Amino acid sequence: MMIPKLDFKYSYTYDELFRTSGELNKILKSNGKKYPSPMEIVEFMNELEIVWRNEGNKILEEISRLSGIKWKTRNISCYIVGSCRPMSDPLTIKVCNDITHAVDVLTHELIHCLQIGISDRKWTKWQRYLDSKYPRENKITKDHVFLNAVHMALYLDFFGADRLIRDMWNSNVSSEYKRSWQIVEKEGPDKIVSKFKQITR
Repeated sequence: MMIPKLDFKYSYTYDELFRTSGELNKILKSNGKKYPSPMEIVEFMNELEIVWRNEGNKILEEISRLSGIKWKTRNISCYIVGSCRPMSDPLTIKVCNDITHAVDVLTHELIHCLQIGISDRKWTKWQRYLDSKYPRENKITKDHVFLNAVHMALYLDFFGADRLIRDMWNSNVSSEYKRSWQIVEKEGPDKIVSKFKQITR
């Protein structure tokens, strides 16, 4: 099984897009926070890289095994910025106070990256199934059902219920994310992943 190598990167130019965002700085200020300095970002990146060196391969292997999707790239660049909404393309995460939380956020975005590797035809089949099973749910909720099923199984296999509960609790800020977790909890991650494999095979 090919497992990609994560290259952690700090780009001052890219980080500047977030550092100079008036809206982002307004949010930080309202929460009594300030944007981290370049030195703080690089220190965090170095700490995350050490942790990922110990845990990363088993996480990448497990999400591929659980999902049934193979990695199709040998290298993935992961940009670290002071603050942002994490995203999968380009893969970007922010400085976190808790390094385990950073690993969990990164894992979430990597599952998004893995999903991109399946064909449009297979993903369309899965979306049609979700549309018929959950006609009242919005697109964000449905897009996260499979992702959260894989992530829940990973939590329970490797990291325990505490980190899973923390992730589910943090998702309460978004009704769509909260609802997707509720669906996974009700249906069970194994059942959802098994259905995904059946529909997309």
